[in-house]
Amino acid sequence: MPDAAASPLDARTPRRRGYAKGAAKREAILRGVMELMNRAGYTRQSLRDIGEALGMEPAHILYYFANREDLLQSVIELWDSDSIPSLRETGTRAAPPSLDLFVEAVSRNVGAPGMGHLFLAFAAEAVDPEHSAHAFFKQRVDRVQHDLAEAIREGQSRGDIKPGLDPDQSARHLMALADGLQLQALLQARGDVIADLRAAINALAA
Repeated sequence: MPDAAASPLDARTPRRRGYAKGAAKREAILRGVMELMNRAGYTRQSLRDIGEALGMEPAHILYYFANREDLLQSVIELWDSDSIPSLRETGTRAAPPSLDLFVEAVSRNVGAPGMGHLFLAFAAEAVDPEHSAHAFFKQRVDRVQHDLAEAIREGQSRGDIKPGLDPDQSARHLMALADGLQLQALLQARGDVIADLRAAINALAA
């Protein structure tokens, strides 16, 4: 390792420290918004509403985020990234995609209805190709459907899932069912999303 005194990184140290401090503040804002959504629900809060809830001026939030949409997209991305280590890793080894992990991810959303509402509402808005989150949601749909299809193919190879099923079609059906059940739960405040989702997965069994 080079001598710290002679390292060219020395000149960048203040900037790196400033970046780390800014990244920590940015994450604190995002987690504050998550808490707000889970406490008060998603009510299409304005940037001013969010600032008041966090005890911050909107201008301070805009120092870290381009606008309200950028803030909310970043909240959803962090929510997603929080799920990945807890749901797809065992120790230091990544766990392969599985239908059980998919159910766990949906269960996490069901347990946080404010975040679930934000996610569904923002996803609907992002259907517009001009929406800032369009690419993110498109990539997310592709990733989840790919993971589900891979899990179904693996189940078929083990003889656990019916061999005649189309994995890609079944993956699309499961994802649509999960989103639809979550929407119904938000609208009706009843029903068991996870029981219904597990019933659909059990129907795939050989």
